[in-house]
Amino acid sequence: MLASSEARGARGALLLAWAMSHEIHEIALGALGHRRGMRQRSVLETSEHLGQISGSIDANETLMRQHVKADPSVFVVNELVASKETLQSRQVPAWALKLARDEISRAICVSDSGARRDLEARLAVYNAALASSHIKRALAGRIGSYRPRHSVISGARQSRSALHPKSGDVIRVYEGLRRLAPFALRRIVLDAVLGRTGEQRLLELAAGLSLAQALSIVSGHPMVWNLSAEQDGIIAKVGFFTVGWNTPVHLDAEDPRIVCVQDGHSGSYLAFLRCAQVLSADFESEAIRLATESLVAECRKEAKKGPRFEETPLANCAVVSFRFLKFDPGEPKVNQLIAADFDDIGRGRLVELARRTCRRSSLS
Repeated sequence: MLASSEARGARGALLLAWAMSHEIHEIALGALGHRRGMRQRSVLETSEHLGQISGSIDANETLMRQHVKADPSVFVVNELVASKETLQSRQVPAWALKLARDEISRAICVSDSGARRDLEARLAVYNAALASSHIKRALAGRIGSYRPRHSVISGARQSRSALHPKSGDVIRVYEGLRRLAPFALRRIVLDAVLGRTGEQRLLELAAGLSLAQALSIVSGHPMVWNLSAEQDGIIAKVGFFTVGWNTPVHLDAEDPRIVCVQDGHSGSYLAFLRCAQVLSADFESEAIRLATESLVAECRKEAKKGPRFEETPLANCAVVSFRFLKFDPGEPKVNQLIAADFDDIGRGRLVELARRTCRRSSLS
């Protein structure tokens, strides 16, 4: 049981990311396009019909039934239908689409107009796939009214056809997300977020999460990761702190942006972080200089909004690189810019920036 509304909201965001994932979209397109993987084994089903007839008439059986029942309107028809095994195997992609549809439907009710358009477009695709004849029949009757058995899901994951292994796998991830299993969290984060993120944005995202984690350590508040960062620019929330870009971003873009820490009480920005792409040792100093200049400009812009900024604004800033090649950042000094690569971040370098941020928040 999740302890807080923020934690439940984080799980909801994970489930929505799962529902909007590329794998489930492919399952829906496969169901609509009758692609390989939706093949069926057929059995001959014999049934009596009154009035409209579908299938081939069994003349001998028809004559015998008409004679026995004394009813010339009775016809015995042989018709090829999907076998029980086929319906069970189709239940796996059908159930995955049904779960995804339900998650998106819930999200639409609480989404803003911008996000709602994308959700409604995806929902239309899933509804169309669920309405297709072979998927609709898999969900009809007693077989389709219950979650597929574990043996059916395991069988689908081992199938050689195209859609069934993928369907079994996404259901396994969904059930893992419901209980916040580590394997499912890693999978959805890698597939739904990091898989389409450019190198620059990935660096900023990692640095922002590291800063949020440092704020969590210093403040004692839990960190809540926001999987909708592309829509609202927020990477994570820690208590009343918000860590993110000050404007919405495209995750696949490569233009450098500044990651900020905003105070939820005052609305002011308390700290700034800029990622420097160091491509070679010869241009390392230039990359650091450009990153520092952009931080100075951001600090000056913030200073115009309200109370006078400190005389040494870079004390509330950090330059982060994946790896410094020649530059030695050294230990952070009082009222000076913090520089760190990811090895330094792993050793807690951004905790000092988090302390300064919390100190500024208490003084504001």
